[in-house]
Amino acid sequence: FPAILDAAELLKYDSNIHWTIVGDGRLSEWLGNEISQRGLEGCVNLAGRYPVEKMPEFFLKANALLVSLKDEPIFSMTLPGKLQVYLTTGKPILAMLNGEGARMVTESGCGIACAAGDSKCLADSVRKLTFMSNEDLQAIGNRGRRLSLSEFDRQILISRLEDWMIQLSKGKMVDGV
Repeated sequence: FPAILDAAELLKYDSNIHWTIVGDGRLSEWLGNEISQRGLEGCVNLAGRYPVEKMPEFFLKANALLVSLKDEPIFSMTLPGKLQVYLTTGKPILAMLNGEGARMVTESGCGIACAAGDSKCLADSVRKLTFMSNEDLQAIGNRGRRLSLSEFDRQILISRLEDWMIQLSKGKMVDGV
């Protein structure tokens, strides 16, 4: 959250940029205090906790969706579940993470990736998205939706797993395993 707030602070005078943070947790009080101390009340909204069934309402209203992870080696090898969900929405992805998730976002063209903790890059990326046409934003989001269907569709994943198991049972090496 510090890097996200740093980015919001860099952009706080741009009246077109608003951040909505959904959820709560052990950092909620700290987050509220930071927003107040940094004068971000006009551009950062703490929506609070909602059931997962309500998330599509937030996704629908968003222009882009942010996924971030800490700058730690273990997270570089992780593909956040949240990224998989976000891809299905057809919204551009802002990824502030390292490794596989960043590679996937960049190579597919479904959004913009920054290194974990890089608040300046995040602010620049948000600004870049605000200057894009609705058609360009929709094209980026559509690439994410296509990526979701080609890489994370349940039936495709089950078929791949079955194929790998057959190959392994035959003593063959399997790509991706």
